Amino acid sequence: MDTVQPLEILLVIALSAVFSFGGGNGQLPVIQARWVEPGLLSPELFSFSLAVTYLAPGPRSGFIAGVGYYLAGVPGAAAAVLGLVLPTVIGAAGVSYALKKMERLVRLVQPSSGFVIAALIAAAAWGTAVPLQFSPVEVAAVASITVAIVALDLDPVWLILGAVAVGLGWSFLL
Repeated sequence: MDTVQPLEILLVIALSAVFSFGGGNGQLPVIQARWVEPGLLSPELFSFSLAVTYLAPGPRSGFIAGVGYYLAGVPGAAAAVLGLVLPTVIGAAGVSYALKKMERLVRLVQPSSGFVIAALIAAAAWGTAVPLQFSPVEVAAVASITVAIVALDLDPVWLILGAVAVGLGWSFLL
């Protein structure tokens, strides 16, 4: 049986991490194609490391350390974890650097950002409400409630409780 070197583990996991978003699931097909199908890692050990990760608390990419361990022992586990962490750290540093460079631009557009956010929320609410086919009375009620919320600066908890009460009352009237 061929052995897998820690450097290969580091490079393969790091490259797959660059193209993976949302955890270790992006590495699954890479690991299967690179090490399981050729027989360098048994399907049972691969499945076991994956199952243990899903049973344990924490990130779902923990199985990568198990894969590295089964391929090359403790150095393989370290290489796998390093291969997973390095692209994330480098990417976060790059984003942080870029945001720092754009700080002046962000301050410039910040005053108008509240209006943009309000417009996005309104567009999402409208897109959700249109299929419901509100009557003119319901639209007027929503508009008056919106004005009251803004005027009174209501806490969101009261808004939700009020919406539940109005919805229940409205359903009993119909």
